[in-house]
Amino acid sequence: MSDQKELIEVEDPAVSVLTEHLGWTEIAAADAKLMKDSLRQPILVSLFLEAVKRINPWITEENAQRVVQSVVQLQATSVLEANEKIQTMLELSTVVLQDMNDGMGQKSQDVFFIDYQHPENNSFSVVRQFQVKHYRERIPDIVLFINGLPIVVIECKSPDLQNPMGDGIDQIFRYQEMKDEYKNLGIPQLFNTVQIVASTHRDRMQYATNYTPRRHWSEWRDPYPLTVAEVEERLGRTATPQDLFLFGVCSKENLLDLIQNFIVYEREGGKVVKKLAKYLQFRTVNKIIEKVTAEEREGGVVWHWMGSGKSLSMLWTAVKLRRLLENPTILVVTDRTDLDSQIHGTFKRCGFSTPIKAESAKKLQEHLTENAGKTVMTTLQKFQDAADVYPTLSEDEKIFVLVDEAHRSQYRTLAGNMRKALPNACFLAFTGTPIFKKDRDTFNTFGPYIDRYDHNQSVKEGITVPIFYEGRMPELQITGKSIDQLLRRIFPDETDEVLELINKKYATLDTIAESRPLIKEIALNIIDHYEKHILPDGFKAQIVATSRLAAIRYKEILDELNAPSSEVLISVGHDDGNLYQPFRRSKTEEEDLKERFKKEKDPKILIVCDMLLAGFDAPVEQVMYLHKPLKEHNLLQAMGRVNRKSSKKEYGLVVDYWGVADELQKTLRMYSEDGIENLVHTDYRKEVLPRLQAAHSAAINFFREVPPQKDRESYNEACVQYLEPEDRRVALDQRFKLFARYMDMLLPDPRALKYVRDLKWLGYIRARVRNRYRDGAPLPDDCSDKVRKLIEDYLKVEGINQILEQISIHSEEFDEEVSKLISPEAKASEIEHAIKHEINIKLDENPVFYESLRERLERIIEDYRQRRIDEAERLRALQEILEEARSPEKHAERLGVDPEVAPFYELILAKSDAEADHLKPAAQKIHSALKERAVVDWQQKEDTKRDMRRKIKRILREVGYPPEEIQDTTVRIMDLAARRFAG
Repeated sequence: MSDQKELIEVEDPAVSVLTEHLGWTEIAAADAKLMKDSLRQPILVSLFLEAVKRINPWITEENAQRVVQSVVQLQATSVLEANEKIQTMLELSTVVLQDMNDGMGQKSQDVFFIDYQHPENNSFSVVRQFQVKHYRERIPDIVLFINGLPIVVIECKSPDLQNPMGDGIDQIFRYQEMKDEYKNLGIPQLFNTVQIVASTHRDRMQYATNYTPRRHWSEWRDPYPLTVAEVEERLGRTATPQDLFLFGVCSKENLLDLIQNFIVYEREGGKVVKKLAKYLQFRTVNKIIEKVTAEEREGGVVWHWMGSGKSLSMLWTAVKLRRLLENPTILVVTDRTDLDSQIHGTFKRCGFSTPIKAESAKKLQEHLTENAGKTVMTTLQKFQDAADVYPTLSEDEKIFVLVDEAHRSQYRTLAGNMRKALPNACFLAFTGTPIFKKDRDTFNTFGPYIDRYDHNQSVKEGITVPIFYEGRMPELQITGKSIDQLLRRIFPDETDEVLELINKKYATLDTIAESRPLIKEIALNIIDHYEKHILPDGFKAQIVATSRLAAIRYKEILDELNAPSSEVLISVGHDDGNLYQPFRRSKTEEEDLKERFKKEKDPKILIVCDMLLAGFDAPVEQVMYLHKPLKEHNLLQAMGRVNRKSSKKEYGLVVDYWGVADELQKTLRMYSEDGIENLVHTDYRKEVLPRLQAAHSAAINFFREVPPQKDRESYNEACVQYLEPEDRRVALDQRFKLFARYMDMLLPDPRALKYVRDLKWLGYIRARVRNRYRDGAPLPDDCSDKVRKLIEDYLKVEGINQILEQISIHSEEFDEEVSKLISPEAKASEIEHAIKHEINIKLDENPVFYESLRERLERIIEDYRQRRIDEAERLRALQEILEEARSPEKHAERLGVDPEVAPFYELILAKSDAEADHLKPAAQKIHSALKERAVVDWQQKEDTKRDMRRKIKRILREVGYPPEEIQDTTVRIMDLAARRFAG
């Protein structure tokens, strides 16, 4: 049923959109098989060869064949390396030597695989159930080909599955062999040319590019340049998320644009990471190109929330500008050295051609007055000297100025100098927090919106997490009214007269903020909060101190108090005193510390003063402890450090020890009502509580149809029985996760404590259900470690001890655990699902035997459902199958063969009418021959496998095996050997 729903509700509609609305041509799987050299070859070679000759009509047959073979037989040390080489060919071209009969002899000629200027000159083909074999055959649901090259792989799943999206993505991972456990189980050669992978169950569709971790998969929500209404008008129905992906990504023009302009290979930390644009980046860049290439050219503002990928949007803007315009000069401007380095690093790591970093104002002048066509990175401050020397540096109209974080420093003298130096340039602003003030207005300075992607969209779509704000220890807030109170707290033994003298002479805000007694009190509070509420989930923290001295004192006091590991990152110069010199770091050391914070176990806490308050992207940071007077956009930018997405991270938190609440409200008032809604959750506990109450009610009321029972254990068992249908388990999982999520957000608030008991009970039921129905680990990674520990402790008390693994039917404890169940129905249910689980995991190792058990099991289930047998008969029949499943060797004994030989014997027997006894010696010979040859890594050795296949066929022929069945049976025997002989 599931496969039928997958076909009818997911795969058929997808192919219908592709062929009927987007102009793709469907090729039957059998026909596609004839277009390639072998089952191992994923390229439709005949189509590819035709395209090479069609797009490059001057090429000779010999050179065309050579080009095709260079792709088919590409040499590379890894699939990702092969993919990058081929993507370069797709984006640009490859080269052959050919005499063009122009009297110039043989010269290098560019050979193009795709005609980007004339989409109609390419072939766009869709193949369902496309067969590819590596060590074993795999069949992706939908593969899209451009000119015979596989470009998109789509895995379809039935909407009725418990976790259709996760199952589809796992299948893609298996095809790519992304985990050690998937080694030799996939078809990695398919991904030499593939650029986009996707998983769909119609109601949701997520995509990524090759080897993308799960957390970075996303949805394509905008069919730009079409609107959703236009898509629905074409379809004549409501558009599904699957439709929006297909129109947005797989329309011919968009897909060609993505391949040519929106893929980068970023090198960082010795690794290569392939990145593909998200829909907002694709839409934004194309809107920019439309604006700057219009007859009435104008710049504008891109307002994309912090953490949504502005640096890559700038990169792809530069890529398209350079591709579409003749020799443009691109100037990337920031107002801070660290941001300048960050943007330059992004461009350089992604392989962008020769980005130049202007090291001085003089160098900037030289770059802008020399030949056009450069990409120059600079800070705004260099325009001070530049404008003084050269009032006008260049009048070229083909200068495009991309300004990062344009809400800062773009409204005063330096910004005016920049416009004076480049009077005809086109200015494009990229910001996460634009300014709306009379003397500083981002839109008046740069022009209207080009694209907007706000915090609400970012959070809703899972690009970032919401930011929660919490003011702590109000008695320690450093405001004018509380200085006296603070002094009395810090110097409790002094008289009023002494305190007044201290106040007059020393009680500046900065001096108090740097005092050791105050820092120690705040540090104690930080340690308590961090260890209880942040560290259990594995996240990290940043302390923002008011000065460099305060930062150093935080480090000293944290160490004295045995706090989690910490490091200080501040600016220290040659002339700074001895106190500061131990914290002086080179640029390389600074980068190393930032990488350790992001990727390694320690340090847990980074202490800063001015550094890392903008542009620092560390998903592992969940909390910022703020002890510094920030305001306006500097405050929002700093708070934005905690909004990056990470596994199990539901929110980012800013804990305020200074008292910036008033400044935060002033900053928020700079925005329109829709601009500030949910920008920062200043009273998040008040917001979360009603959501928690609703989620709790939905989860508990899920069992309203379960009738009351005589005791608690009977009620628990009734709830487990109620959840036997898979769709109910899926629904409960969704409600439980939401309940657990809001509990994580609200704890340790006392208002959450009344719900803890029900959360524990639901976790207990869920664990029993997962054990009973073999749905996977009882507690998957779907709730925070803080909540998880609450539930695990309860499970231990209540007797669910299999927190990490289920009891096998072969375990001595299995019968004991079944005997504890009260009713025959519960016992039968436990045995039934244990057998199902055993069959599923053992089927590949002994297919004929376990398939026969499955058929018998299904008959028993159906007989019970139809009331042809009662509870006692059902339990007795299930116990018989249980015994057989436990003892395949007894089955082999009845067959009269060795248990190791039995799977091969039954497999051979299934396809032959010969006498059973006649085939037993053949099965024994085949087993012995295979075992003898199954040396270490035999599955990687083609010669060994070829020898095995020859031996199998020879033995089968000797016993008169049906000739038409020999090839298929040999393949099945080899697959069985691969599973039974690891080598």
